[in-house]
Amino acid sequence: MNIVIAGAGIAGLSAAEAARKEDPKAEIYLFSAERQRPYFRPRLPEVVAGTAEPDGIYVHPEQWFRDRRLEFRLGESLVEYIPESRLARGSLGSRLLCDRLLIATGAAPFLPEAAKSFTLPGVYPLRTLLDAQDMRHAALKARTAVLLGSGLLGLEAGFALTRLGLTVHVLERAGRILPFQTTPRSADILRRALEAKSFVFHLESEAERAEGAERLERVVLKSGAGINCDLMAVSAGVRPEISLAGPLGLRTENGIVVDQYMETTSEGVYAAGDCAQTPDRRGGMWSIARAEGLAAGSNMARADRAARAPYAPSPPPAVLKVAGIDLTSVGNIDPEGKLRSAESEEGGVYRKAVLSPAGLLAGFTVLGSREGVPELTRAVNRKAVPEDMLESLARPGFDFKRLDSLPG
Repeated sequence: MNIVIAGAGIAGLSAAEAARKEDPKAEIYLFSAERQRPYFRPRLPEVVAGTAEPDGIYVHPEQWFRDRRLEFRLGESLVEYIPESRLARGSLGSRLLCDRLLIATGAAPFLPEAAKSFTLPGVYPLRTLLDAQDMRHAALKARTAVLLGSGLLGLEAGFALTRLGLTVHVLERAGRILPFQTTPRSADILRRALEAKSFVFHLESEAERAEGAERLERVVLKSGAGINCDLMAVSAGVRPEISLAGPLGLRTENGIVVDQYMETTSEGVYAAGDCAQTPDRRGGMWSIARAEGLAAGSNMARADRAARAPYAPSPPPAVLKVAGIDLTSVGNIDPEGKLRSAESEEGGVYRKAVLSPAGLLAGFTVLGSREGVPELTRAVNRKAVPEDMLESLARPGFDFKRLDSLPG
């Protein structure tokens, strides 16, 4: 069996790993637009800060790929697949017969208009290893940065810049930072802690335009206010890379639609990672992309379609560690306060636990500690929490091992 994988991020890499385990004799080819072998994307801020060397964040050494007979087409994108002839064609001229195709092309950074329209030096997205190296090079000669967006990777990139001595102005359209991972109360606590670390936050703010004679000098907000700066870091979200889907007639919505086996609407063509849309889709997470890749790789390598196993998603933790601050959010943390919940702030630790209408633990968030996170994660959507335990769950001193003994 010939298996072709378009994309060598964690989804594509995990799929190749699972496919090799399922079929030791398969020919497996990976196409990667990047020239570097797969690396840990969440560690890019470390490269910006200089606390990790570029060659220190690779997922596996070269020998790992040789041992598994995974053939790379580094620096070459898959540009065409013809199902009728089973022919896959690469941008540098590769032509391969393909029995199964996995699209794992990931996502591209979303550039707000203010960043997109400014073509002089000074604007830096953070999506690839080369992006991280370019940002570090620019930051070493800068004093002030503007960060578009306050997502997980963005704040970690911002902290990397503060470690290089920069003041970082964060523009966030929402009314609080990390709007998908925080409650109003936890966001306020986190914001104040980061402000002590050379962050300046501009909430409910957007960039109108960037200005500069020979390079970036100033970012003007839609409010009319301006921020003098040397560097604009962009972490305003991503858009799935689905250009291969159109010519193949695949169904797309917010990504390439897949079924429970990670197969698209075209038999033999699978998708995984940030470019794919599963029924419970919550993208942008390393752990999700890896789990989807493992499921897709295992299923596509099975000659007997009846032997395929459905992908079983689990609620992934959103974990931030920046400036020594731990934040974990799992499941529905109900920032609007519509569900039954318990919330506390004691001893520098904030906790909130949320119950679903059925009495199951729907989600939780913890700021300032990792205590209880494994037990709480296992319990989300699986354990019924009694009302009298809910209040204790949010307070210090709770024995979180009690959660494992609850009925599920």
